[in-house]
Amino acid sequence: MPYTEISFDQIAFDPEVQTYCNNPKFRCPNYGHSWTCPPEAPYLENEVSQFKKFYLIYYQFDVEAYVNKIKEKHPKRNENRIRSSIYRKNYVRDYLEREIDDFLDKFQGKYDEKLVLWGGHCRICNREKKACTYDSGEPCRYPNKKTYSMEAVGINVDKTVRNLNIKIEWPPKRYVYRFGLVCFK
Repeated sequence: MPYTEISFDQIAFDPEVQTYCNNPKFRCPNYGHSWTCPPEAPYLENEVSQFKKFYLIYYQFDVEAYVNKIKEKHPKRNENRIRSSIYRKNYVRDYLEREIDDFLDKFQGKYDEKLVLWGGHCRICNREKKACTYDSGEPCRYPNKKTYSMEAVGINVDKTVRNLNIKIEWPPKRYVYRFGLVCFK
């Protein structure tokens, strides 16, 4: 399970990051449709600074191996189609969630409070086969379970990772990464 303990100073906060999902070139489909995505997601630099221990958890997904495996079964399938299916099917995100759950299960330290920032939008309602209540105007049905992504609360993940000398490809060719942050008080 790849993770590294980091300090608060190594986390790159920038309020501009919350605008990345709504710009002229790209608009995330979750923008303005979720209680945990911008513009609703709070900027949490001050709140996160109150925590004492920080762990960056990540998952490295071997895209080339996945493409080769699919090509063996479906030799005529287009490589770009296979690569894009990785994102549509949430494979990497599911792996990251398992990594974070495993980390939390094995964590031996004592803490009074924890904050977990996942990779990607909240999926609590989706797991219950329900839609987020945001568009209906109803309050969040799971306010104590909802999950924020690092980017949604203003963390520049790319800069944070580069500050830690974790080598990532951008755009990804061989590996795709997903990152989460676990904070303890």
